[in-house]
Amino acid sequence: MTANTKLSSPETMALGGMTLALFLGAGNIIFPPLVGLQAGTNTFNAGFGFIITAVLFPALAIISLAINEGSINELTRPLGKWVSFIFIGICFLTLGMLFGTPRTATISYEVITNGAADIWWKKLIFSAVFFGLAGAILAKPGKMLEVVGFVLSPVKISVLIFIGVCAWFHPIGEITTATTIYETQAFRAGFVNGYQTLDVISALCFGAIISHTLKQRGVTHTKGIFRYSASSAFIAATGLTLIYICYISMGAHTPEIGATNGMQIMSAYVETVFGTYGRELLAAIITLACLVTAIGLTSGTAQFFKQNTGISYGVFVTLSLIFSAAIAILGLNSLTTLAIPVLCSIYPAVLVVVILGIFRRWFDIPDNLYRVFFYSALGVGILSLFVKG
Repeated sequence: MTANTKLSSPETMALGGMTLALFLGAGNIIFPPLVGLQAGTNTFNAGFGFIITAVLFPALAIISLAINEGSINELTRPLGKWVSFIFIGICFLTLGMLFGTPRTATISYEVITNGAADIWWKKLIFSAVFFGLAGAILAKPGKMLEVVGFVLSPVKISVLIFIGVCAWFHPIGEITTATTIYETQAFRAGFVNGYQTLDVISALCFGAIISHTLKQRGVTHTKGIFRYSASSAFIAATGLTLIYICYISMGAHTPEIGATNGMQIMSAYVETVFGTYGRELLAAIITLACLVTAIGLTSGTAQFFKQNTGISYGVFVTLSLIFSAAIAILGLNSLTTLAIPVLCSIYPAVLVVVILGIFRRWFDIPDNLYRVFFYSALGVGILSLFVKG
């Protein structure tokens, strides 16, 4: 294949579908209903704020990476080799084997067992099978588009859209009453909650997968990588927006007024509408969503460390999956407690890196000024850990 290889329209759509599927992990699916429940009559303003941070910013991150030759090293080059490596390494390890990847198995296990089998060895066996399946797909990185883009993504996205459309046209309850914060600051509350999905960091990981996939398909020229990455970002952003709107609406019309998380809202809706098989359907959807996200996080992390440490892709994938299976037995609450402080502290700096990466296409930003913005944002993130409220 030559450097001028182009993707067909079906391949471009599959790439966009793969990108959308990578983003749609369990957390992204179950979080919007909770926003809808709490926003109630102020759902529009809250949803608008949520979509800015949960859709627009991640799409910009993919575009920023594409502008910088699809290389995260080029994106953070002004920081210097070691600072860049340490910072991005922390981002990827936290999203990967330290939190994000183990969480995919933990959520799948809990939704399948309905929280009734909290036994460590059962969780370990489930995790081993779950990550074994992910490893079988990851064994052939050049087939990511075929397996995830053409097979897993359409199934997962079709079912999620089907449930979302049902929720939009067939609500099962009256619109809820906005909670105190959503009564007075609906847009801000939605904005902050979307920010906490932390998908901008995920986008850097997934953006690297997109670039790698394009190169595997023979698209190696800068314009081609930017063109198809931007197309995939647009397709994913469109899909995310539509899905989030439907699932926020689901929460805004739920009879589960006392729900404390989106899974309870989704379970109530699916079981009410689809009856006896509703819970099994939901478990299958969440597990598939988690599997695709696990594949994306592991692949993106492995590619980064292969490029920067010389560790082979296969070795890192194997070690990552084994470690993820072991750490998954800690449970969702423990994993969240350990990871959230790290994620919240680095998120502002990641957002600055993304924005500066886009500006560098048109403006010459001195390295010293770049570092001032970066360290200022990092300082704000770290200080936010000590601010209550």
